[in-house]
Amino acid sequence: MPYLGLRGTKLLIAISVTAGVGFCLFGIDNAALGGVIASGPFERKYNLSPTGQGAITGAYEIGCFFGALIFSFIGENFARRIILLVSVVPLMIGTILQISSFSTAQLAVGRVIAGLGMGAITTTLPIWQNETSPAHLRGTLICASLSMLIVGQLIAYWAAYGLLDKYDTDFTWRVMFSLQGMAGVIMAGLLFVMPESPRWLLAHDQPDAARYVLSCLGDLPDDSHEVSSQLNEISKAIELERESAKGWSDLFKRSHDDQGEKRRMLTAVGIQVAQAFSGSTIISYYVTTIFQDAIGLNSHTASLLSGYLQVFFLVASFGTWWLIEHAGRRNLFLITAFGMAVVMFVMGGLIKIDTKGAGIGAAVMVFAYQALFTWGWMAGVWVYSSEICPLSWRSKGMGLAVALQWLFDFVLLMVTPIGIANIGYGMFMLFGAFNLCFIPFVYLYCPETAGVPLESIDAFYLPGLDPVKESNRIRKALNFNQGRISDTDKEGNTTLTNVIKNQKTVLDNRVEKTQVEQARN
Repeated sequence: MPYLGLRGTKLLIAISVTAGVGFCLFGIDNAALGGVIASGPFERKYNLSPTGQGAITGAYEIGCFFGALIFSFIGENFARRIILLVSVVPLMIGTILQISSFSTAQLAVGRVIAGLGMGAITTTLPIWQNETSPAHLRGTLICASLSMLIVGQLIAYWAAYGLLDKYDTDFTWRVMFSLQGMAGVIMAGLLFVMPESPRWLLAHDQPDAARYVLSCLGDLPDDSHEVSSQLNEISKAIELERESAKGWSDLFKRSHDDQGEKRRMLTAVGIQVAQAFSGSTIISYYVTTIFQDAIGLNSHTASLLSGYLQVFFLVASFGTWWLIEHAGRRNLFLITAFGMAVVMFVMGGLIKIDTKGAGIGAAVMVFAYQALFTWGWMAGVWVYSSEICPLSWRSKGMGLAVALQWLFDFVLLMVTPIGIANIGYGMFMLFGAFNLCFIPFVYLYCPETAGVPLESIDAFYLPGLDPVKESNRIRKALNFNQGRISDTDKEGNTTLTNVIKNQKTVLDNRVEKTQVEQARN
């Protein structure tokens, strides 16, 4: 029985669980090495200098960069599930190399190869989940899955904490590296019984398969009006996109931008890269040092408090499930960017003062930062960048955006320790300034997408329109109500068709008015 007999809400939950396991894998990979790299068994085995530790850590980011970049070039040619399943192969090879590692070179190669798989996985998962989720739940479902990323970090952190407390052998770090392989196998097993993206199926001339998937996702008969309407809307959007840019070279041609491809690609890249510069890297690197040096806690208590911070991070992420649809992506980006900037400035000042009271205040700021980050720039980034690009460019745009994020993560990973050693509190001031820079970018270039069907987002970018202003008009025109948009108007006509028809009428009137004014002059 297809999809284990699941339909409607149950199938959406199953897709979210599958994506959640993938993001949990992402979290485990991020935290596994950090949990053991300074441990006695690992140091005795590899005896890495600070530069060597940075290189081993960064090897993974480099692999992820190339994995995401490769996906941006070939991702659209293969089904979303196929990309995810194939990506598990290098992940498993890299995991085996790391578990069995007996030299620094083998460990570095294993991390690069595992990164290739993870780069493609982190690029594809948000796209697949976006394209299989209903508009009014799209953000909530992806944010719920991304909470599993924090669960993965918690698993890795507490597993390392428990193992190192009990064992003082190579067994500890080998077990830690094996966790990512276990999560990869579970994700692959679930993917075998999950549906393919109906939008990818339609874009690759498989309408019958797409119709069946849409009927299962909506728990509706195959021949229902709702399924046929959604099928038509996706098909029309694909036809419009095929008339515009098709290949990478088209991005450099002024005549190929009918769907705002250039602006949408740059928006996706900008939002994704902004996450790297939001300060999460410096918080992750410096949190234990803040707890130890600024407050005066011993290493054991500081590590324990760092673990509690991750628990708080997870609890705070639950708020994003509701906020992402009701407050909106754009508002969350703006408000939290300002909040994170303030927190960074305050934290830098408190660290500069360097008293016990100031240290306690800095620790409070760390917790405040984590809450603001998860409400705005953690899950929201992955939701937004995968939905803002048009269907035919979603793989290219998301692949490029995630690749550049991994690249800048690597750069910051290398630069942050040097910056902290030389300017200390000034690094917090710098990241505070970065967060302030995000505000005008979001305000000018990021239209609101909460509750809007993916195909309706195309209508934001018709020639001659301001996408930010148009998103507000369209959301009202589409009967936005409490985070949900109706699929049809009162006469039963599809809303996107009406919206585009009205927009074209407005554009024709603008052109005619301009021509009349030019004739008069």
